[in-house]
Amino acid sequence: MIRRVVLIYPAARRYTGLLSTHRLPGLVMAHTGLPILAEIRDGLGSETVVHDEQVTPFSEAMVTGADLVGISIQTAWSRQGYRIARAVRRLGKPVVMGGAHATLNPDEAMEAADYVVRGEGEKTLPELIEVIDGRREPESVLGLSYRENGRVFHNPPRPLLTTEELDRVPWPRLDRIEGFTDRRRFPWNRRVYATMLTRGCDQACTYCSITRVFGRGLRHRSPANVIEELGSRFDPRRQFLFFMDDSLAVDRDFLKEVLDSIRRLKLVPRLGWHSQMRADVADDPELLRLMKETNCLFVTCGFESVSDASLRSLGKGQSAADVARAIERLSRHRVLVNGFFMFGTDHDGPECFDATVRFARSAGCLMGGFMPVTPFPGTPMFRSLDAQGRIFTRDCELYDVQHVVYRPARMSALDLYWRTLACYPAFYGKDHLLRLGRFARGRGLAPSVLATLAGWFAVKDLCWSREVLANLDYMAALRRFERAGPGATFPDLGERRLWAKDLLSGRTLRRLAWHPRLGFPPAERLASRAGVSTAAAPACRS
Repeated sequence: MIRRVVLIYPAARRYTGLLSTHRLPGLVMAHTGLPILAEIRDGLGSETVVHDEQVTPFSEAMVTGADLVGISIQTAWSRQGYRIARAVRRLGKPVVMGGAHATLNPDEAMEAADYVVRGEGEKTLPELIEVIDGRREPESVLGLSYRENGRVFHNPPRPLLTTEELDRVPWPRLDRIEGFTDRRRFPWNRRVYATMLTRGCDQACTYCSITRVFGRGLRHRSPANVIEELGSRFDPRRQFLFFMDDSLAVDRDFLKEVLDSIRRLKLVPRLGWHSQMRADVADDPELLRLMKETNCLFVTCGFESVSDASLRSLGKGQSAADVARAIERLSRHRVLVNGFFMFGTDHDGPECFDATVRFARSAGCLMGGFMPVTPFPGTPMFRSLDAQGRIFTRDCELYDVQHVVYRPARMSALDLYWRTLACYPAFYGKDHLLRLGRFARGRGLAPSVLATLAGWFAVKDLCWSREVLANLDYMAALRRFERAGPGATFPDLGERRLWAKDLLSGRTLRRLAWHPRLGFPPAERLASRAGVSTAAAPACRS
């Protein structure tokens, strides 16, 4: 009988600054999936505990007394998820895995687990527990992969939840995560309220896993259900509102109804709100007005490229002109734009880096993320590159939108990695805080919000230097791999973390020091230890 369930969200063991998705220290942006499943299990009368390795690293004590252990994995930390699964199974406890990576690669996940839940788990997990309790046959559970007599079986997929069913899904409580509300370690966690309104996407980008997990097309909760949650749980005076949706404004009429209700019912967050959106959000003047009236502080847009040819190859359904227009219109409505840009399509040459940085700065982006194209396993892009023999490593911890895992067409992998990394000091030039200050004055930001943004950029500097330090072995391996020529095998780098001795040594501290002229720590000497040319950095500094 399953009485106690432990759910774990692993974290990657290879250190990366994850510059493109860098967040504030003292803030954990936990995922909502496991807390939702915990609420469902509690409603069925059992005890459920949630752990997130961003908060507490795994130990065997976590699963003491557990009758079932669930592990949710994304690609970059799937390797750690498999480590945990094997450790738990050695203790004689059944393991079920889920999440995007397990959904796209169920055979791989079944090598470490007893069961895999593919797709949405709100219905599948309770039915799986009935299977384990002997009250149901495994072949009757849609979306389940399981092992029987040494063979792995994959049941047909489960239909996606409808709007009516999404309204019945419990609202997540992130305080269900053990240690999440520790004020000393994570003082910001209570100041951010995170929720998700939609699932799926109507686009078909070749590199993206969202539609392969949540379906092609958008589903959303009812506006009434969203407002009921915000009215009962969200504190607009003290909390920042974060909509965790992958693309919030796909259904603009739905979003306008939600924002209008937030405005009318005086739920406008004093600290602002944020979400991810597509560039076409700027084509709707009424939506832009509502975003301004409800205090949208900034939006993250996956612009991906300023090359029309690259955008077409990625399946983005937008042009460089759309990107420029979106930045201009959002900025005019005092919404700070955080633009994400990718490099490494077959149309990208060495000139794309400097062109992108100049475009982003001149268009008015105040925040930017730069990354090599990452072909996640299970996506069309991965299958295409793999068929061409261009994927050179399957180390999932390198599939983190910061490392290069394939051979680019018009440059070396080492060049792509270093030039991408070098876009940060080029974009965040010495005048960046002045540009931010002008935005803040025009926006009338509270001093606390301005200080937070300034602190975010300051920490980004340190994060950039740590990224270089942590990846010297990766850059050296790329250099050796490319010099070896065709037929060479890329090594398994294993774990690499920055220990206290790395950060506290005098030499390291000097390298991490603020550079008064460039505004960023000079990392060229660090990179040269790996044999990387300093000429790879974009020239734009201001």
